[in-house]
Amino acid sequence: MDACGGSATTAAVEPDLATTNGATPTANTLPEAIDPGDRSTYLLFNQKLLEGLSVDTLDLTDVDEVFWHIFSGLPDEVVVYPSENYYYFIMYVDKRQIWGNIRLPTGRRDRGILSFAYFEFKETPYVVEPRVSKSKFFTDADGLFIGKIDDFTYRVRYNKREVVFNLHELSQEPPKLFQLGEGEEFVMRTFDESGYQFFLLFNGIGNYFIWVLNEEEPLADNLVPLEDDLLLGRKSGFAFWVDEAHDNRKVLLAIRGASAIRNDYYDGPFDQLADNYVDVTNVSDYMVRAAPSLKDRIDKYGYYTNRDRPSRVSISPYYVYFSEGALKLFLQRTKEAVEPYYFISRKGIPPTPTPIPAPTTGAR
Repeated sequence: MDACGGSATTAAVEPDLATTNGATPTANTLPEAIDPGDRSTYLLFNQKLLEGLSVDTLDLTDVDEVFWHIFSGLPDEVVVYPSENYYYFIMYVDKRQIWGNIRLPTGRRDRGILSFAYFEFKETPYVVEPRVSKSKFFTDADGLFIGKIDDFTYRVRYNKREVVFNLHELSQEPPKLFQLGEGEEFVMRTFDESGYQFFLLFNGIGNYFIWVLNEEEPLADNLVPLEDDLLLGRKSGFAFWVDEAHDNRKVLLAIRGASAIRNDYYDGPFDQLADNYVDVTNVSDYMVRAAPSLKDRIDKYGYYTNRDRPSRVSISPYYVYFSEGALKLFLQRTKEAVEPYYFISRKGIPPTPTPIPAPTTGAR
């Protein structure tokens, strides 16, 4: 924020042209202007935010109008980093903050189907229902055409506008910086919308999943120590247990409750499976091993086949915390558990006995 309240004369703001060696600087010695295509920074100007909030000419109830507004504003070429192929956006319009995504879903994009969705973001507890929430599958019936350039590059044309979508390629090699534990199997590498990258592991003895931080790739956050073996993402709120017994790998212990409620970019890695590699990961087989009741009820991506609306099995084996005290207590109980990883995967909830015992009746 600018703390200067008065006006300034030209002389007061003009830089001193003298240099340490007495020479006059030339144009070549001045800082270069920021390249609009530079990936090193992202600038959001308050001016545009405020102007957007005052715009009321976009009909948020018209999904076609909103899609064209977003699509027409895309650059000619984009990179989609998240591994479930969501290209996210945030828009300020009509006194609202709108979050949404354009998605080229695996298994559907080659059939010419694009997914589009948006909703009013819950910035504060006072953003209450009803909130704007719309979605639609766009196809050639809507005048949208998808052309495949290669397995990770697609050209989308709509209303005479073309955009190339570059899907991020992910290695699916097992982790290199730590050894898998007893009974553990590597399932996949993923790229979350938070910027974090993870390994999804499966324990074949207990039949459960765990998420482990991928430290082979750059981290888009700072991890702050809360305890010697507990690290917290400064932006994300992701809590990691540093497991000394397994090469100090960082196991995802918990996520922040506020992020789960708001459905923001830090709501956990459950929604960014490596869909482009489904025939390599065979993730649905692991889902069935973890929950046998899913057999014959899900497709190879983990989507339920017996539901009208798209619904997917959630791989979320981690705790949701609402206070630092609760997080530390959960870690303490994790380390006291006979099987700490199983405890994490169950969120600390004991499994339901099978068969369920009949309730005991007694005299009162």
